[in-house]
Amino acid sequence: MALAAVLLVAADAAGTWKGSFDFNGTAVALTFNLKTNGATVSGTIDGLPTDASEIKDGKVDGDSITFWSMTDYQGTPIKIVYRGKIAGDQISFTMGTEDGAWSTDLVAKRGT
Repeated sequence: MALAAVLLVAADAAGTWKGSFDFNGTAVALTFNLKTNGATVSGTIDGLPTDASEIKDGKVDGDSITFWSMTDYQGTPIKIVYRGKIAGDQISFTMGTEDGAWSTDLVAKRGT
């Protein structure tokens, strides 16, 4: 029973995480400023074309983390969905548009 309880505890997602992804041959650096309250995740993302983007509907379930944020691309508002796996001081994300028209992978590491 104790082992089962430990396995159900959400991974520690709180903190500052930094990573980058390739967009049309250009490295785009992102900083995730994550806050947690139980299984709920909030915070901001810096590095998108807009000012800091607010994290919406953030959740941690075991080692999985999901949330979305809004950004602007060439004057059009875009919803970006993030799905990740937390492993120690690293989150492996797949991020992309809600409709699946664009996606990429991103590894973010916990900052100091």
